[in-house]
Amino acid sequence: MKICNAALTNCGVVQGGHAVRLDLADDKGTEVSLELSVERAQAIAKTLPSLLTRALQTVTGNASSHFVLTLDRWTVEQSKEDTNLLLILAADDGYEVCIDIPREACEGLGLILGSYKGAFTGKDRTATA
Repeated sequence: MKICNAALTNCGVVQGGHAVRLDLADDKGTEVSLELSVERAQAIAKTLPSLLTRALQTVTGNASSHFVLTLDRWTVEQSKEDTNLLLILAADDGYEVCIDIPREACEGLGLILGSYKGAFTGKDRTATA
């Protein structure tokens, strides 16, 4: 089945959290629901940002183009194992990603961010541990 120019009309969590549902409508108003297991939805979610970057690079002809979201807020939490940090980054359109950062990477990231000479501006930026 091929759906061209489909618009996302609704989405939700189904099967007690074991799957997600995407409701789509094509340009003629024909509706279809796509239900994905959490594992398959994760695979798509992990693939889409790099796929969008490649599409943008193709459209612009510029290999340094990137799919970019603007950071609206962030939170840092300790992992349950107390060895890593969880960095939650959120854009103002609702996009959110949680990244598990090993201690060594935290130290390197801290050095780079600590040496940044620019100004930090923006909305609510919180840190919790």
